Parts: sequence; C-alpha cells; structure tokens
Amino acid sequence: MRHSRRNFLALAGASSLLAIAAPKLLAQGIPQEILNKILPLPGKYGEYYGQAKIRAFHLHNQPDTSPLHKALEELWLEVFKQTDGELFVSPLPEDASLPAGDPQAVQFITGGRFEIVSVAGPIIDKVCPDVIGIQNIGLFYQSPQEVFEIINQPLFAEILNQSVSQYNLTYLPNGTFDNGMRSVTSIESKPIYQLEDFQGLIIRTPPSADMMATMEALGAVPKQFTMNQVFEVLKNGNVQAQENPMSVALGFKLYEVTKYLNITNHAWSGYNTFFNTNFWNSLSASTQGVIKELLPIYQAKQIKAQEEYNQQAYEQLTKKLGMVATNPDLSQGTEKLMKVYQSLYSRLNPQAQSLIRNKLEEKTGIKFS
Repeated sequence: MRHSRRNFLALAGASSLLAIAAPKLLAQGIPQEILNKILPLPGKYGEYYGQAKIRAFHLHNQPDTSPLHKALEELWLEVFKQTDGELFVSPLPEDASLPAGDPQAVQFITGGRFEIVSVAGPIIDKVCPDVIGIQNIGLFYQSPQEVFEIINQPLFAEILNQSVSQYNLTYLPNGTFDNGMRSVTSIESKPIYQLEDFQGLIIRTPPSADMMATMEALGAVPKQFTMNQVFEVLKNGNVQAQENPMSVALGFKLYEVTKYLNITNHAWSGYNTFFNTNFWNSLSASTQGVIKELLPIYQAKQIKAQEEYNQQAYEQLTKKLGMVATNPDLSQGTEKLMKVYQSLYSRLNPQAQSLIRNKLEEKTGIKFS
C-alpha cells in the first residue's frame, strides 16, 4: 500500500497533531468528518501558529513527554519569536503515527511531504554510510560526551551535509540531539550477565546494517523492526530483547513486556536533524541565521535534560516499575567486534575516518589506515 499524506492523517485520526495542523490540512482537502473532531488550538501555541507566515512540521519518533520533543517545541517557539513570525514549526512526536515509522518519515522529508526530521544514526546508515557510521560503532564510546566531542566538530557537519545532499536533505552544525547510551532490555528468561548471554538471544534491532552486524558478532540473532513495532514484537514473542537507551524503555512502556534492564552501554543513540533542502533554501537568510544560532543553544539544553531524564528513567524502571538491573561484563566484546570495526571503517570516507582513527586505534590496539 502506498501511504500518502492523506492516508497518514486518516490513520492518525483526531489527534492533537491534527489540531495543530488544522488550517494547513483543511486546505489540502482532509475529510470534514475528521476536521469536525479537531479541538481549538491551545493557548499561545495556537495563536503563534495562526500568526506564522510559513508553517512547517518536524517529525521524530519519541513521545511528547521526551526531552527531545520538549526541546524542539522550545526551539521552534524561539525561532518564531526571533524571526518576527516568519516561521513556525510544529514538532510531531512518534513520527505522527506513520505506519512504517522512521524510514517513512525520512522518505517524506526527502520528497517534501514534511519539512524536517530528527532521526537516529542506525536508521540512515544505508543513506550515508560514508559518514553516519561514526555514530554506530559498538562498544566504542563510554558516554554521550565522547560522541559529541567528535560530531560537533565542523568537519562532521560538513561531510554529513555533503553525503545527504543527493537525497534533498540538509544537515546543519550542532544538528544532532542526544538520547543516551543504548542498553538491552530482555524478557524474564533472558537476563544478561556476561558476554556469553548474547549467544542465541533473539533481539530486535532497528533497520540498520551496522547494528545487525554488531549484534551478530556478539552472538545474538538480530531481527529488524521499526520503533513503532517494538512493543508488539516483544509482547507476541517474536523477539526476546531489544536495545535502546533506557528512556525508550520508559517512554514506550517496554517494562510491561521485558523484565531485565541490562546496562550494556554497547552503543550511543542520538537524533540527527535534517531539513528538506528545497524548504531550507526557501527560508530567508535571516531566518536561516536565527536557526543556526539557536541550534547549539538548544542542543546543549537537550543534552543536559536527556542526561537527567535517563537517570530518572533508571530510577523509575528499577524502583517503581519492577525491572531488574544487571551490569554485564562485556570487557571481551571488543575482540569479537574487530571485523565489524574494520568493515565499518572501510565504508567511511577519508575525512570521516580522520575523525575516529586515533580513538579506534587506541581502543583496538591495531592500525587503521
């Protein structure tokens, strides 16, 4: 089935997303029976929307309670104010209930159905493998801070933007937000205490060649599903585990279908923000300048808020929601991932390789040229 924007809206139903989008959607011929259910736009948010000269939408897969969604709301409200009402952007959480999730969201941005998307590195490792693999390296980073030391360098923004430009996407400096280190949540019969416990573990991964290769090297059996499918495939037994930052376990209620919160910290997760290039180029130079100036400010705020949220999520999951935390010993995991490191590094372009070469050689003890 081909999913048009109208298909999506019918699936989304009379949600708050439709309320935010009502004027724009009415002009696009959305059925009146759907529009009749729309509540008035709330408070100042609705007032700003009505005043804006240009209205756009920003997709991401996190719930509206997440630090990412809140940061995006604050960012775009500030852009509206500083551009004297030229641009108002509405963030749409959980990819606006698109049936195919993140991959479809990216597709819709490239095609111009929506204007902006924030998406994790594993989702786009087929789109820009020559750069984004930097974010997907398993058992490599100890903390989000280590990742941002690399990806906030001007060179990263430059080469990522070059890589995605062929798909009508634009990436800006400081355009990546944090989600934290990834851990494995698993069902009651599959706790992880050591590396050997990955052997034969049926685990959900995103549709990512990098994450699949990492899990296979550790001995697991990966199955690929989009984020909007994770709860159901755990519930029905299609998989025994999934891997994501612990805030995802809380936000998507995975504590209802998994028992163990295994603090593997095996990879980092964040959200890279891409603009539809035609949309970006249509904005005035002054509006573009405001966005560029505000991105690093709100990136820093979001990183701090995400760190606090992840800690709170851990407390809630383990003390209130019945999950059992483990701290697996994965000290020998680097050896199992040597071929993955070499393969991933070989796909990076020379400039991307230069950003991680020293750290990779220090981590593995071998030379990468």
